Amino acid sequence: MKTAKELLQAYIDGDALESAALFADHGALELPYLSDLGVEPCYQGPANIGTFLTFLHEQMYPGFHFIDVQIYIDTPDQAFGEYTIHHQSGISGKTVHQRFFGHCTVANGKIVLLREALNVLAAADAMFPGGLADVIDRK
Repeated sequence: MKTAKELLQAYIDGDALESAALFADHGALELPYLSDLGVEPCYQGPANIGTFLTFLHEQMYPGFHFIDVQIYIDTPDQAFGEYTIHHQSGISGKTVHQRFFGHCTVANGKIVLLREALNVLAAADAMFPGGLADVIDRK
């Protein structure tokens, strides 16, 4: 059975559907920072997670991959790591330099919760054609 570190690393290394398949049936991917950007902050179950990750991998950041992976907490049922992308946004065309932080909790060889965080200002600037002004104008 895979440990939390192994599952987090597989999530980081996988494509959208490979990563989604690592989640338990009721497992969740929480992205609390997305609510500030008008996007759903939590996806539950492999199918919903796969839909979101497919959007991320194919439209938001086509062809991206994580680099500079560092795992700081490594227990059988929890892992915490940082991982980076340097990639062009498929939406705005801007180059994104983003550091992600992920806390992964597992049970029975599946991810039950992966909570990610990142710099929302950098994400908004990259996501929207007008950058941060688009987010500020919507509020």
